[in-house]
Amino acid sequence: MNKPFKSDIFPMIKVLFILLIFILVSCNPTGQLIKKEQYDRAIEKLTIKMRDGKASEKQLAQLKQAYHTANQLDHDRVMLLRKSGQPDIWHEVYDCYKRIYDRQQRIKTIPESFRQKIDFKPLDIENDLAAAKSKAQTYLFASAEKLLKTKNRTDARQAYNILLELSKLGHYDGMDAMMRRALLQGTNQVLLTFRNELRIELPEDFESKLMGFNLSKTDFVQYDFEAADNKVYDYTINIIINEIVPTPERIETRSFVEKAEIESGTKPLRDEQGQIVLDSLGKVIEVADYKTVEAIVNETVQHKTLTVNGKVEYVNMLSNRRELTTPISATMKFRNAYAVVNGDLKAISTETRKMMQNRALPFPSDYMMVRDAAEPLREVVKDIIWKEKRIVSKSE
Repeated sequence: MNKPFKSDIFPMIKVLFILLIFILVSCNPTGQLIKKEQYDRAIEKLTIKMRDGKASEKQLAQLKQAYHTANQLDHDRVMLLRKSGQPDIWHEVYDCYKRIYDRQQRIKTIPESFRQKIDFKPLDIENDLAAAKSKAQTYLFASAEKLLKTKNRTDARQAYNILLELSKLGHYDGMDAMMRRALLQGTNQVLLTFRNELRIELPEDFESKLMGFNLSKTDFVQYDFEAADNKVYDYTINIIINEIVPTPERIETRSFVEKAEIESGTKPLRDEQGQIVLDSLGKVIEVADYKTVEAIVNETVQHKTLTVNGKVEYVNMLSNRRELTTPISATMKFRNAYAVVNGDLKAISTETRKMMQNRALPFPSDYMMVRDAAEPLREVVKDIIWKEKRIVSKSE
C-alpha cells in the first residue's frame, strides 16, 4: 500500500526551507554582521559599495542602523568611564573616540545624498580625541616609570609591556630611553659555557662547532657565549662532554647467489597439446626464449660507530642550585659496502651493481668521528635550550 502523499512531501519542504534560509543569509552578509553586533565591519562593507553612487534603500537602512548604534555604544562607554573618575580610563576613552572619528571619516567617503538619508551629522571630537590621547600617554608613562623604580624584574617586564602600549599612541618624550631601561631591568642574563670532562683533549675545533649557534634575545633573556666584564649572570648553562664510546672496527663478509631470467633467442610457439603453432600462411610462429643466469656475489661490509655523550646543566647563579640536568648524545656511523662478483653480470641487482663500484676504504679514526659528532650534538643542545627556555625566562 502506498504511503500518503503528504508524508513524502514534508521532508522535501523542510530541506527546501533550510536551503532558502541559507541562501538568504549568504546573500545578506551585512545583515548578519549587524546581527552579530559587528557594526564597524558592516559599515566598512557598505561604504565601499556606496562609493560608486549606488545603494538600495535596504543598504542605506543598514548603514544608518550600524553607524548610529556603534556611535551610541562608544558614547555611552565614554560617559560611563568618565563617571568612574579612575585615572586609568584614558586609553579606553581614546579608543572610543578614535573609533567614532574613524567611523565618521569612512561615512564622508560616500555621496552627500546618502549621508543625508542616514541622518549623518559630523561630530566635532578632535579636541576630545587629542585630550584623551594626551592623558592616556601621561598615565601610561607614569605607570611604567613607577614600576621601574621598584627594581623588581617582574615589574620591569610589566613596565616594558605598558611602554609598548604607549608606543602605539605615537611618540612620547623619554619613551625610547625608558623602554631600553625596562628591557635591561627585565632581562635575565644567561652565560653558556663548555666543559670537557674527558681525560683526553678534544679536536681543536670541536668546541667552536658545538657552540656555533645563534640565540637571539627573546622573552627577556640575553644569552652570552663569553663572560662579559662587570656583568652579573642569573643563570649558567653548562654544556659538558664526559664520555666517548667507540666500537671496534668490524668487517663482515657473506656470499650469495643472484639469479635472473634473460632472453636467449626464440623458439616455436606450442599449443596446450605441445603442437607447434602455425600462422595463416603456414609459417611457424616464433616467441622469445628465456634462460636462467646466475652470479656469485661476495659482499664485504665495513662497520664502525662512535658515540659522544654529555649533559646540559642549568644552574641558578643566585641560589647556586642546579635546576635541570639533561643528557646529550650523538652517534656517528661509518658503513662501507663493496662487492666482487663471479658469474654472469646480467644476473645481478641494481644494488649489487652499485656495490661493485665501491672499494675498501680506510676506517675513520676516533679523532675524526669525534670531530664530526660536534655538529649533530650542536642541534641537540640547541633544541634543549629552546625547549627549556622557561627555566631562564623566570622573573623571580
